[in-house]
Order: sequence, then structure tokens, then C-alpha cells
Amino acid sequence: MLVIGCIVGVGIFRTASSIASHLNAPLLILALWAFGGLLSLCGALCYAELAAMFPASGGDYVYISEVYGRFWGFLFGWTKLFIERTGTIAVLGFVFAEYVGRVIPYDGAMLRWVASGAILVLTAVNVAGIRWGKYVQNLFTVLKIVALASIIAAGLSALVTHNTVRPSWALPPMDFSLIQAMGVALVFVLWTYGGWTEAAYVAEEVKDPTRSVPRAIIQGVLLTTALYLCVNWSYLVFIPVETLPETPLVASRVMHDALGNAGAVFIAWMVACSAFGALNGYILTGARILYAMGRDHALFTRLGAVHPTFHTPAVALWVNAGIAIGLVFTKTFDQIMTYSTVVISVFFTMAVFGVLILRRTHPRHPRPYRAWGYPLTPIVFCLTMVGFILDVCVKEPREAVFGFVLLALGLPLYWWSRSTARAPSA
Repeated sequence: MLVIGCIVGVGIFRTASSIASHLNAPLLILALWAFGGLLSLCGALCYAELAAMFPASGGDYVYISEVYGRFWGFLFGWTKLFIERTGTIAVLGFVFAEYVGRVIPYDGAMLRWVASGAILVLTAVNVAGIRWGKYVQNLFTVLKIVALASIIAAGLSALVTHNTVRPSWALPPMDFSLIQAMGVALVFVLWTYGGWTEAAYVAEEVKDPTRSVPRAIIQGVLLTTALYLCVNWSYLVFIPVETLPETPLVASRVMHDALGNAGAVFIAWMVACSAFGALNGYILTGARILYAMGRDHALFTRLGAVHPTFHTPAVALWVNAGIAIGLVFTKTFDQIMTYSTVVISVFFTMAVFGVLILRRTHPRHPRPYRAWGYPLTPIVFCLTMVGFILDVCVKEPREAVFGFVLLALGLPLYWWSRSTARAPSA
């Protein structure tokens, strides 16, 4: 449930229009979602082996530090927390505000203020204590499941009554420009699949982690892939693919066509609740990465300092909120998703490649779980991700450069952290 809850955030309700703006063939869109699930599964199989080898809180930060050393672990933590995590929080705030605006109309300027307000409120809730964050998470996860089930039910109802747009399932001619477009569209697919690594962050807090964590990661990815295919099929049978790029609130449009205005209002509130719950989840879990980094790096020890009254990493939570709100006011939905996905994909590739390295350098290390399909699964994942990163750098160079510049800011911070650790006051 943790894996599925973290994967299914708001991307599935919002990214269909962004994908269709690059790819206008229904069959290819579904194929891309299936490919994204398969690629995520390849990565998940490898992460399952790493999680069983190193069942410690911190997830991929621990794996990258073990394989490549403290420097790369620091850069990953910097990227995860202050680029990818804050970018995800900003996007979730955007989607929450968009769907609330569907029910309570307001202008575009107000949208950013509503998104920022949601980030501030949930940050305050998580500063107040983990118990309150847990209550919010449980409530809004149930509402998220209701929203997805209603969209799939609407598609099945349309199929039974033959009330569909009859999309063309023909394949377009494959050429280089189409392959490039598929690579950029994959950004939104992979972002929507993001979250399958989250179970690894709590490995120290579950019973029998060497069995439970691998099983959770693999089963979570498989179930989510099936769910995503069903939901996107529902979108395509309700909305012509030609108009899908101009339909950012796609879930609301589907329910409006199925049940009228009442359906649109219902799903708008459900998606807003899903975004709110996902926003809370990502704010909550960031503290565990800081906990792992604080053990190794003095700079993050200060950020991960526990509040004397609430016993939460209050400083880190507020810093994350500040950066995310800055992104809300300076970047658009698609820009944030593009640069954050590209940069974090470098480290996901490194972590999976670490399986190949560890098999050679530590062949006798206990492996309670071994990645199925080795060495094919890590090789397929790494080669595909390298091609994906290069494709996005060529197709969307500004966003890619922005992300890598933010990554480079971690270099002086690493040396600052080392000097802080050497200082007598440390």
C-alpha cells in the first residue's frame, strides 16, 4: 500500500494532456504507459536486491553511498531532497490548486497562491508531529482510490453502452522525429510512475525487510501498471486524442461526459484530495532521507535537527516548503516535471548499475533476494535511461541545463559540509 500510495499521486490525473501534446497516437500512448511500467519493473527488481542487501532507512541514498562513496551519496541526497522532492511538491501543489479551481473558480494568479497555501498548511501539520501527518495520509489515500475506481468504471460503462469516441488504434509511420517525441513523452510517464522506491526508505521500520520490501516494490509496480493502463484507456475512449492536449483537467472532463456536472464536481474534489494526500506523503517521507544523510554529512545534520517540542525535523521541512513555493511562482508544471525527472534519473541509473558492480566486487555478500532476469534487467534499465536522458537533453535543453546546474550547486555544499565536520565546534 505504501508503494502504490506513493506512485499514484496526481500525475495520472494530469499528465495525459502533456503526453498527447507530444504523441497523438492512442495505441502508442498506451504502449508508452506499458513500457514505463516494464522499465519501472526492471528498476524495481534491481532495487529489491539492493533493499535486501542493505535494509536500512534512506533507500537509494544508502545504495549509492555504498557503491560509489560519500561524495555521490551526498549529491544524490541533495538532488533528491532539494531538486526532485521540492519539484514534486510544487507540481502536487499545482494540481491541487487546478482541481480546486474547477469547483471554486478563480484566476491564474490565485492558482499559485492556493498551491503555496496547501504546501504551507501541510508543512505545518508535519512539523506538529508524525501522528497528524499519518492521519491526513490515511484519509486522503482512501479518497484517491475512490477517484481512480470511478474513472475506470466510467470507461467500462461507456464501452458497454457503445458511447465512446472510437479512437483509431492504427500505428503511425515510425521515424526519428516520432521516436524523439516518444522520449520526451516518457518524461511524464516516468514521473507518474515515480514513487516505487519509497518502500526502501522505511526498511528499518518493517518486519522481515529482506522479504517484505522486495515483495512490496515488485507487487506495487505491477498493480500500478495495470491501474494506469485502465485509466488511460478510459481517457482515450472519452476524449478525442486531437483535443486531449487542450484538456489539462482530463479526469474532470471524463466524469463530466459520463455523469454531467455532478460527475465533474465529484472527481474534481477527489483529485484535489488525492493531490493533497500525495503532497502530505512527500513532505512526510523527506525526513527519512535527511535522517540517513545526517549520519554521514554535517550539513544535513543541522537541517535534520529535531524540534525540541514536536520532535520533527522542523528546519528541513520549512526549507523544503520555501524552495517548493519558489518553484510554484517561477516555473510551470511541465518545466518542473522535465528538469526534476531528468536529473534524478541519473541517480536511479547509477543505483541500478550498482547491482552489476556489487555482483562483481562483492560476490559473497548475502543476497536474500536476487534480481530476476539478471543481468538483462539492469542492463535494459540502464541503457534505456541513458537514451532517455540524452533524448530529453536534445529535445528540451533549457530544462535539462537548469536541472544539471542545480545539481552542480551540490558540489560546493559538499566541501562546505566536509569543512564543517572537521571544525572543532562540530
